[in-house]
Amino acid sequence: MDAEALPGAANGGEPVELEAIEETAGGDGEAPLDSAEFALWSAARLDDPLPCLFLDASLRIHFANQSAAEHFGMPGRVPGLWFTRFAAPHFDEARSAELFRAVRSAAAGHRWIGTIERTDTDQLLGVYKVWILPLAHPAAGVPRAYQALCLDISPEYRSMVQGTFAGLLEVAMRKDNDTGHHIERVNRYARDIASDLHGRPEWPEVNRQFIASISQAAALHDVGKIGTPDDILNKVGTLDPWEWEIMKEHTKNGAYILRTYHIPMAAEIALRHHERWDGTGYPYGLEGLQIPLSARIVAIADVYDALRMRRTY
Repeated sequence: MDAEALPGAANGGEPVELEAIEETAGGDGEAPLDSAEFALWSAARLDDPLPCLFLDASLRIHFANQSAAEHFGMPGRVPGLWFTRFAAPHFDEARSAELFRAVRSAAAGHRWIGTIERTDTDQLLGVYKVWILPLAHPAAGVPRAYQALCLDISPEYRSMVQGTFAGLLEVAMRKDNDTGHHIERVNRYARDIASDLHGRPEWPEVNRQFIASISQAAALHDVGKIGTPDDILNKVGTLDPWEWEIMKEHTKNGAYILRTYHIPMAAEIALRHHERWDGTGYPYGLEGLQIPLSARIVAIADVYDALRMRRTY
């Protein structure tokens, strides 16, 4: 199956509100499990090695083939789970409206092709190429049922992220006045702290994906220093007040550089890792739980390493 571009909203109308769609969906246009559409889907997809879901006209999941049940850790019979919630939080209101517009548009072929992200049973982020296709093309109106084919592209995604990470890391290490060792140590400390928190009930957000993300993102915490003049970074002696203000800008610079990076935590850490629990940090003086956990972990790792090495500032 060719990887096609995501169909646009070919109906040219205004964005459809998700709640309005859900309230009006359903009724006689639905294809139940005793329908011809389900029989067609079962014959073609039940034993297919590609994960596949049977959806009604409202895009509620009713059945998962064996591959999908095993891959996603879900029962075969699903009691009407909305596909947008199955892929939450990837589908916000705008993306959900785009999805519904596409499958209801005859010009778009009553189909949607795109990618979704969801946390898999191993607690790692899974990325999937998804084809939502009608099971029959009605002469008028929308189809009564759809199938969602889910191709796991997580290995390719992780390889792409790793390649981008390697390039950014090389740039960051060129600005490390400890020839890159500071970056390596902070990354190791952050990973070890997160690993220690894993499994503790008071830190439910620290799962395997959190550890995997911080194990990369922590290394990029100072990437914003590529915008800091070398004469300030390498100055022997105490920084002047105006120099210190320039130095502090590396947090905002880093967040800007990482704003489209595939791991959102990276920009979060770059921007917040100099905030302090008592509100005396920078750039915004956040305090306590206002500071994201990832940034608090990297802040501890960064300060610990700074206390163990010589720095002019």
